[in-house]
Amino acid sequence: MPALPWMKMWIEALDDSKLTRLSLAERGAWWGLLQLAHRCEAGGKVVSGGQAMTMEEITDALHIKNGEDRESLRSMIEKMQARGSLVWNGETLFVIHLDERQTIPPSAERSAVAERVRQHRARKQEHKPMDPMLAEMQTRIGIEYKERRNELGRELTTEERLGLEDQIGKKLEEKHGRKIGDAIEQNYGRDARHSWEQAQPGGAEG
Repeated sequence: MPALPWMKMWIEALDDSKLTRLSLAERGAWWGLLQLAHRCEAGGKVVSGGQAMTMEEITDALHIKNGEDRESLRSMIEKMQARGSLVWNGETLFVIHLDERQTIPPSAERSAVAERVRQHRARKQEHKPMDPMLAEMQTRIGIEYKERRNELGRELTTEERLGLEDQIGKKLEEKHGRKIGDAIEQNYGRDARHSWEQAQPGGAEG
């Protein structure tokens, strides 16, 4: 299925005083006019075949059939012209800043910026050398786990594994003069520390 043409609608319009002072019918006429101007692909000019569209042509293009809706279109244009969003350039109706607002790239949206920041931090974390204390802990846990498993002739229970890690952690804290939790938080953040503490025998302290 071919992609359908579309345009951006800005959320801030919900609270834009230029629009909130319009009636609901006038707001409908405004959004219809924006769509028409965007379809014209003339930088905000409401034209057809390179020629300015008359009010009657604009009315027909918006499928306005009755006098009440015609009046809403007329009053909307008058109000938005006074508020600096529309201008008559000779016989051509022009939507101010339409092109500028429609060409702001999706990459400038807050969600896209936040995602780029997240990816940048993740890449930095990937290339960050492991903390010597945590590296040693990882190595010793692997070695001593295998030794204990061979001694018992079976896999360690969760309680036994956590107890072993706790013993190794205490030895390393004494050796390095700092807490395992501090090292985890410094390298991986507060959430990682919290998760680690919750997994320890007795859960997090304090």
